[in-house]
Amino acid sequence: MKRRREASGFDGFCSDAIDFLRSTRMPFLVIGGLAVIALGQPRTTADLDVVGYATDQEARTLLALGRARGFRVASDELARMQATGTLRFHRGHFQLDIILASLPFEQAARRRAMRKRLFGRMVPLPTPEDLILFKVIAGRPQDMVDAVGVARRHLPGLDRRYLRRTIDQICDLAEDHAPRTRLERVLAEAAEGSAGRRARTGV
Repeated sequence: MKRRREASGFDGFCSDAIDFLRSTRMPFLVIGGLAVIALGQPRTTADLDVVGYATDQEARTLLALGRARGFRVASDELARMQATGTLRFHRGHFQLDIILASLPFEQAARRRAMRKRLFGRMVPLPTPEDLILFKVIAGRPQDMVDAVGVARRHLPGLDRRYLRRTIDQICDLAEDHAPRTRLERVLAEAAEGSAGRRARTGV
């Protein structure tokens, strides 16, 4: 029963957070665990992660709007935003993370976005390719697991040319080629997992 109540609480949090984001009229893109779930890979999460397309001044306004909507915002959140480019809004055990867009790739991902119904609301989600890229750029262990899962789920239709062209642009801009290495690892692991599953099932 406890687990069911927590899930319901998270659903309510996400509904409120999405309504809050829509009320601000700030363009956003859901990219975290919910995006992974929506694109077909089972996953647990207690956060709602989005890319927000806002200026610094608009981001400052978001803090005030969030407080007015009942979200808890740290007293030093503005300083943290300036240092990390992210905003955090809390309610109970749950958290809304807004990562402020700063890369050309993030603008392109917004233009390519699709819409899917979550919690009774139509929300913008990245394409499978762009979600993989978001995860590969972050590069944390869970992000890599997510990226492999999404790649495996969508492997037959993945636009590998787009993935490699875009990651090369990101690497050149950052002067860091580690994301390209991570992408190739994701694609290789996804292909190996898919081949292993076919061998086990005979399909």
